[in-house]
Amino acid sequence: MDKNVEEMTEGQSCAVDGSCCGADTRVAAEQPAAAACTLDPSAMPERVARWRALFGEVTAQDTGSTVATFCFPKTAETALELEELVKLERVCCAHVAWSFEERGAELVLTLEADAASLKAVVAGFMPEASQAREEGV
Repeated sequence: MDKNVEEMTEGQSCAVDGSCCGADTRVAAEQPAAAACTLDPSAMPERVARWRALFGEVTAQDTGSTVATFCFPKTAETALELEELVKLERVCCAHVAWSFEERGAELVLTLEADAASLKAVVAGFMPEASQAREEGV
């Protein structure tokens, strides 16, 4: 049975792109001033490490200007970690719409945001891949 989890929220800040807690304010500056970061700055390194470990398992990706999809092998451990991280990011990185679903033998994460926010989040997940893409490699 396929599972689809989706929710769209509004706000600012993200552990991955550093837009909360006084880090990278380029993305945060584009968001409404009324939105507030709820991530404890001490939690950021652990959250980023979890995302980067998960993104080490990416088998395919498609990144457009406002939508990016990432495929992961469908394992119980990956599904649980992805589900938990998406729930956490919906709170602290609410300017991005987060959804994931099971498709056959893979899990597919879809992110939707304005171009600048999406670029920053993808760079946070996969900094080497983002840099290589910008350099045309």
